Amino acid sequence: MHPAIYEALILGLMGSSGVGAGLLLGIRQAIPLAIVALGVTAVLRVWTAFAVWSVGLPAWNFEVWLVASALLLLLGTAIHWRQWRAGLASLGIFAGLSVASLSTKYLLDIGERHHSDISKVLGVALVVVQGDLDDLSQAAGSYKRGIAYPLMLALGPEGRILGGFTPIVFLMTLLLAAWLARQFLPSAVSNRILWLVAIGIGTFSVTVPIFRAAMFYLNGHTLMGFGVLLLVGGLLLARQERHFGPLPASFVLLGGVIGVTARIEGVVMVLVVIAALVGQQFWSQSVERVRLFAVLSLTGLSLTWWISSLDSPVVDRIGLPENGLQLLVVLSIAGAALAAVPWVDPARRFILPAIAVVLAFLLGREVWQSGDPVSLILAQWPNLGLGAGGWGTAAHVFVASAVLLGLRRRSSDYRLLLALSALLIGAILYSKTFDGGFGREGFYDSVNRMWLHVMPTILLTALIGYAEVVKNAFGAKGKTSLSSRGADKMVSPN
Repeated sequence: MHPAIYEALILGLMGSSGVGAGLLLGIRQAIPLAIVALGVTAVLRVWTAFAVWSVGLPAWNFEVWLVASALLLLLGTAIHWRQWRAGLASLGIFAGLSVASLSTKYLLDIGERHHSDISKVLGVALVVVQGDLDDLSQAAGSYKRGIAYPLMLALGPEGRILGGFTPIVFLMTLLLAAWLARQFLPSAVSNRILWLVAIGIGTFSVTVPIFRAAMFYLNGHTLMGFGVLLLVGGLLLARQERHFGPLPASFVLLGGVIGVTARIEGVVMVLVVIAALVGQQFWSQSVERVRLFAVLSLTGLSLTWWISSLDSPVVDRIGLPENGLQLLVVLSIAGAALAAVPWVDPARRFILPAIAVVLAFLLGREVWQSGDPVSLILAQWPNLGLGAGGWGTAAHVFVASAVLLGLRRRSSDYRLLLALSALLIGAILYSKTFDGGFGREGFYDSVNRMWLHVMPTILLTALIGYAEVVKNAFGAKGKTSLSSRGADKMVSPN
């Protein structure tokens, strides 16, 4: 079978089973269903792999994923067949992005962007996972590069990676950012304005080398960015509706699990967004608290399951005690329960500021204890300020945009996104301190590439901020406030 046909079949199963799962989760709109479909298939892949590894049957990793995917497809179709219009529309979106992704590989012949670091990712994907090895030590030792991305690459034809996966993650991330921007912009901001802003940002982005490479970059950074944006989107959707419904809960669950399994440093970033979610003030219904507990506990337990199923040395690496795994299980469940109980409600508004203070303190302590504080602070200046990291003028434009757009006349969604972007940047720097320092000069520095984790969130921030400015500059019919929500959105959230 030609590799392109094989990949098309795999992507087709991913889309159809993911849509089935989305219907089971209570999602009824086409665009969110397509987005959730990609997230579901990644989460299902890691959970089924952890299951077979835990029982000592690594050779069954593909077959178990295949059966689980088929079951989700059958259950979703059988139970929610009346939602066939939304299902077909979402499958059409997923199929269109799949065709575009495969075309980049098999028609346009665009090669992957890689470096020496990727050899370990490919080794796990093609040798350990696809090769059904009983010895999982190579996968266990590659915890820094995550496990979700190699597992997805291993779904490719025998001896080959799933080449269309990274491009479809990139394209789905763009779709997610655009859809979220439409949800959080007021009705006075027309789709024409949003398109104008998107084209402007897109035109600038193609001048940034690392943005051009991200769609084909063989590493978990693009997947991590998708997971973080899912988390942020779930937070903002819940905040907008003041209700932790099926769609926000699905986004947070999928983004959380992807975040803690795509890259090990993703744990810190996931904690930042979860802190922002837990700090919201709308937890009035018992069902919302149960959803929050389930989402947070499953996210934490997924990290523990990964470490346990591979007997990963990460427990020793971060200095946890001998019973570190049991401690992580307890913390995952107890922490989720604590976040959901009503008696925490009076203190919720202090949670995110407290996280910001703690993060600032930890970063400040790292600088203070450094032998050369100035060099540490300026470690990323060559990459971001002088272009050595492939970022061109992106950092300059980001800072200039934050100053230009300001805060006073911006919506609360924009202000929260800007704050989250800053906290996520701090989380990236803090996660790097476990390896020492804030990185070094050069494209292949890990911190330099980790900035990709927060780029989708910054993209969403820019879309909303500039669309608000353009609307104010050129005017619009009506006097809708920035906090209002109109009925002319592309799709209303659950």
